Parts: sequence; C-alpha cells; structure tokens
Amino acid sequence: MSEKQAIYVGIDLGTSTSALAHVRPDGNPEIVPNADGERLTPSVVFFDRYEGVKLVGSAAKDGGDPDRTVRHIKKHMDDPSYVVEIDGEKWTPTEVSALILAKLRKDCARIIGQIDEVVITVPANFNELARKATVTAGRLAGLKVRRIVNEPTAAALYYAHTQGVRGRVLVYDLGGGTLDITVLDVDTDRIDILLSEGARHLGGSDFDEILLELIAEKYREQNGRELVLDATQRRRLLAAAEDTKKRLSKLNVVSEKIGTEDYGLAEVELTRDSFEEAIRRLLTRTVMLLEQALDTLGLAPKDIDHVVLVGGSTRIPKVQELLTRHFGKAPVSCGNVDECVALGAALFAQRARRVSEVCNHSYGTLAIIEDAQTGIAKVRNSIVIPKNTPIPCSMSQTYITSEDNEELIEVEITQGDDPDPRYVDIVGKISLRVPPGRPAGCAVTVTYSYDENQRVRAQVYDEESGLRKDIAIEYEGAGVLNEHDIERKSAYLKQVRIA
Repeated sequence: MSEKQAIYVGIDLGTSTSALAHVRPDGNPEIVPNADGERLTPSVVFFDRYEGVKLVGSAAKDGGDPDRTVRHIKKHMDDPSYVVEIDGEKWTPTEVSALILAKLRKDCARIIGQIDEVVITVPANFNELARKATVTAGRLAGLKVRRIVNEPTAAALYYAHTQGVRGRVLVYDLGGGTLDITVLDVDTDRIDILLSEGARHLGGSDFDEILLELIAEKYREQNGRELVLDATQRRRLLAAAEDTKKRLSKLNVVSEKIGTEDYGLAEVELTRDSFEEAIRRLLTRTVMLLEQALDTLGLAPKDIDHVVLVGGSTRIPKVQELLTRHFGKAPVSCGNVDECVALGAALFAQRARRVSEVCNHSYGTLAIIEDAQTGIAKVRNSIVIPKNTPIPCSMSQTYITSEDNEELIEVEITQGDDPDPRYVDIVGKISLRVPPGRPAGCAVTVTYSYDENQRVRAQVYDEESGLRKDIAIEYEGAGVLNEHDIERKSAYLKQVRIA
C-alpha cells in the first residue's frame, strides 16, 4: 500500500510565525497543527549546546539562551552577506529558514501524509535574492517548491473564497517584519493583481524596538540607570516588549515590573496612547505608501470596495483607526489575520491558473542616454520591464554601442524605478565578447524574462554578429548558497535532529 500523499499544500514562512495548510477533499483549506498542537509555529530556532538538537517553534522561543536563539531571520533573506555563527558553524538565512520548513513538513506529515510539493508565500516587496533564498530553503528542507506567491495575493484568494466577494480589493498586510499593500480585481474566484507596493523592513519587530526604548526611558527616569546593558539582555527584553505590545492592543494601560532586586526594580506604566504616539512616524509611512499605491493606479479611496487586513500587526487599534479614516469605512478581516496567508497559499496551490500576478520591481540596464533638453549624455537607468507588469512576461529594449572597436559588451542588470543609477540595485551583469573592428552604432538587444515565481533571466543579443548570451541572475556573498552548497547542505540537514 502506498503512503498517503498530501496535495495542495501552502506554507506561510513568516517573520514571527509560520503555518502550513492544505486543501481538504471538500475544497476548503485548513491549518495543519504542529506536533505541539499549535496552529502557528513561532519562526524561532534554538541551537542546543549539548545534544545538537535544533529546536524550532515554541520550545525554541523559551530556550533560555538568547545567544543561541535565532529570531526574525526572514528580515535578512535579502542580505547576501548575513550569516549566524554558533559553535563555530555558520548558518545562512536560507539554512535557518530550511530548519523551520523541515519542522513544519515533519510535524504536519503525521496528520495529512507525505508532503513533497508546496507553495510558499513571500512578501510582495521581496527582491530577487530573497525570493531565490526562499525557494532554496524549501529545497534544503526536502520540498519541491511549485510556486512562490505573494502574501497579499494568498490572503485575497482566501478572503474571496470565504466571503464570495467581487470587486476591487485592497489588502493591507502588516506583519512581523514587512508591509505589503496590494490592489486586486476579484471576479468570482478569478483574481487579477493590479499593483503591489510596500516596505521590506517595516513591521511588528520595529514596533517592538520602539516600545523597548519607551520602557528603557521610564526605567532610566526611576532608577537613574540604563536598562539595556548588552545584546543578550536586549534580546530578552525585546521578547518581553512583544508581549507588552500585544496586551496594549487589548488594554489602555499596562503595568510592568522591570529589572532585578540586585540591580534595581521599577514599576513601569505604559499607555496605549504613548505607544501609538511613539510609532506614529512608522504608521504615517504606511499611509504614505497606501496613497502612493492608489495614485499610481489613478484611484481614490472611494474606488476600493473592500479593505482587507492581514498580518498580526493590524491588531493594533491605531492601524485600524487610520485605515477607517482614510477609506471612510472600517477594514475587514479575512478571518484569523495570522492564518489567512497559509490558507490562501493552499488555495493557490489548487487554483494557480486563476490568479494573475504582477512583477513587483522594475528591471532595467545602465545605458548612456542623451538629455533631450540639454543635449548632455549621462549614464541612466533604462527600464526594460516596468514594475507591475503582468507576469509571466518577456520584454526587450535595443541599445546602440557608443564606441568604435568595442570587443566586450557589458550589460549591468538593475532593479529599481529611479532613473538615477545611485538609487537602484545592480543585481547582475552579462558580458558578451564580440568580433573586433566594429564601428560605433551597432544594435544590441537586451531581453529580460520574468517567470511565475518572479525570478528573472536576462539575455543580450548582438544583432551584427548574431552572438547572444543568456543568464539567470546570481548573487555572491557569505549568505548565498551555490548549487554545490545546496547539495552538500541538503545532505547535512537530513541528518540534523529537528524538534
């Protein structure tokens, strides 16, 4: 008898918590609990000193040693140089994420059967490096990643499924580490993404930092001492600040005993008003991004039929108040704001062909362009694929060589909207050697292809010689795994005890 195999599985690999869901035979998605009976698994990994076990989830959160505990690793998925070193062993964000995925796979398989193929969600504003790292994390965990889907898209799919809505929907997704704002058209269960905007580093963990500063200031006023003495203590206090933040979403005043009897105790009183005032600048930034998204589409708040909340940070009352004021109507929840992304990812695994996504970044190349008014030629960022182009897509742009006798054509691949090269990222380069002795003015065509997982390939074609070169964008850095690393680490992770 063959082993039962789960199909239509979606995973929300979150900054603070992660979850796995599947679609039941009746067509409805459900969260699959982990081995501890929890519907949400904290995205925390504890590296045990004695038995070599990697604790993932609540047990890791309570591990007791902040120096051996890794939190919020998702915030570093776009950093090619970031590594965590414990016991002389270096762990990339990809590998730490793979431990979380392996825990979900192992625990949930006990309930729904063998899990091989999955859809994994990412923030809409994740860049190319972060998306590739997420796919690689799935591979290291022994999973075949069928698709990467943006978190707001998954949430909207679940909302449309449960509520039967139609019309224009704006998803406001404020999670533990990122903000995504996505506008969609929903017709029955067909979803067309119109636009996604957001910020990669704006979320609940940033609010925790601000709240900790508030607590430290009040402690300083009472005791005349600094509360935070070192990095280890800071990590402990941040975990406590997160709990305080959650209580302030339900209570107007929270009182905390801070410090120790030896060092000095203080009774610190925090109010919801003081906390909301402290995070006002960040909340204002979310509204500015909201307005930017609507302006890009030429829409007014009245043109939005439904405003949907996603992400644990949307529980902050001030967030809901700001959205109500902006749209003239209260936002709605798609159920449990912490679970709806995983539930939508499972639905996406079943219905991917009914969802039309857009690219979330512009891709271009650096080119010498003459200013029409001044006649001065400067190196500028020339966009080949504009942001919010429906995907999958392939777009081309033809350029002219500027010098005689050029033997090497170099194309620098950019990610970003700004025409000024200083304000975009160089994410790759193609070098094509061509025959010598050519005059200036030869045509060179650059083609970028953007696939369903929002990964980019680039091709340069020299029209005179007929030579061409095609590459996938690759990154270098201590935190980036190449194919050899992936094979080696995958074999190693199979031997790691994860609990």
